[in-house]
Amino acid sequence: MTQTNLTVVILAAGLGKRMASRLPKVLHPVLGEPMLGHVLRAAEALQPARIVVVTGHGREQVEAWIAARHNTVPMTCLEQVNPNGTGHAMLCAQPGWDHADEVLILYGDVPLLRVETLHALLRDRGDRPLSLLVARVPDPTGYGRVVLNGAEIARVVEHKDASDAERQINAVNAGMMAVRADFLKTSLQRLTPNNAQGELYLTDLVGMAAESGKAGIATFAGDASEIQGVNNRAELAAATAVLRKRVNHAWMMTGVAMDEPETAWIETTVRIEPDVSLGASVELRGATRIAAGARIDRGCVLRDVTVAEHGHLLAYTVATEATVGAGAHVGPFAHLRPGTELSADVKVGNFVETKKAKLGVGAKASHLSYLGDADIGPGCNIGAGTITCNYDGVNKFKTTLGAGVFIGSDTQLVAPVTLGDDVYVGAGSTIIRDVPAGALAVSRTEQKNIEGWTAKKKERQAAAKAAKSRK
Repeated sequence: MTQTNLTVVILAAGLGKRMASRLPKVLHPVLGEPMLGHVLRAAEALQPARIVVVTGHGREQVEAWIAARHNTVPMTCLEQVNPNGTGHAMLCAQPGWDHADEVLILYGDVPLLRVETLHALLRDRGDRPLSLLVARVPDPTGYGRVVLNGAEIARVVEHKDASDAERQINAVNAGMMAVRADFLKTSLQRLTPNNAQGELYLTDLVGMAAESGKAGIATFAGDASEIQGVNNRAELAAATAVLRKRVNHAWMMTGVAMDEPETAWIETTVRIEPDVSLGASVELRGATRIAAGARIDRGCVLRDVTVAEHGHLLAYTVATEATVGAGAHVGPFAHLRPGTELSADVKVGNFVETKKAKLGVGAKASHLSYLGDADIGPGCNIGAGTITCNYDGVNKFKTTLGAGVFIGSDTQLVAPVTLGDDVYVGAGSTIIRDVPAGALAVSRTEQKNIEGWTAKKKERQAAAKAAKSRK
């Protein structure tokens, strides 16, 4: 149910200088999805009335990505010009949250937050002015320290402003908070840049709440990794590793078997049914969907691929934007390029490449073939070394095979060409014209046997060697 009084504000205006990249920091991927995307999905799960994203550096790229994304909640982007801290960012965002009753403040570079934690943060606020997400970490260096009075927050002190005693505190400010909107409006006007950075800090709201007689409350993250921000490539890799482990564990709990879960790469957009088996070093990316009983062997890389029940992809198969039918076998070392559609019980073997190829039920291409822009009927048998010659240097053309066609080894099918049902093609043929149903097509030059040729060749070689030695 939509929380009509709640607006989520995501601060995503940071420069991200330490990423050393032209790509805005919040668009760097964590397990295949921009880190901002992870934050947006968590926010959308709360079903707020609106989400406001505060942009700055790389605004055009960030806003274009949001516009192209499938957003399930109304979304507004507001720019922070001449950034002057998190408090200033919320002032820039105020047109987006001005009519809310409650505001949840998140950060676009903190991709590991769990939805359950955000629910707890909202719940814990109760009738207090705010609740603040807090975590205990082994090394709090760089974090703002949270000074507690029981569960209440006395104040938050930034690392640069903290005393030696305060720097010993391991309860740190994660930055995320739920705030009553009326308190937020009045408090933002009171912020001053009286700190080492000379900026407007949102954390000063905590002290203001305490001064009002009703202090904010601390919500502790169950796992300190949830508050892990990303400021450089090393932290990006660390966040990816945490999410990868979390995702793989979740899939195993639903009935997915993994030979080596520490090597599996499964992006958050992938969907897998129970009783799927994944080999070591498998990569499942994009909108890949794997049905029950399928087996994906070692080293397979799939992007935007659908595998039906009991499909089997053997080791080191690479597939992109392809469909694998029920009970089909693919690989090892096969390459399914975009537009490939394999029906049930198809076999595509080692070193076979397909592109915009449709193979009917039970068709086989067991090894060493290229099938591009082809419609191959059910029960066809494609011999080793078969090539559909689909490109003349300017245009692409289609090859069509009826049901039960048998193609001999080392055959070239020069498109456009159509072979009817039950056609046989002799090995080594080059087929340039249509073949009617039930016919045998053979294209070969006449064989000649030249007797004694080897002996004469050896005589010539011996004479040439003797002549050379006399010089």
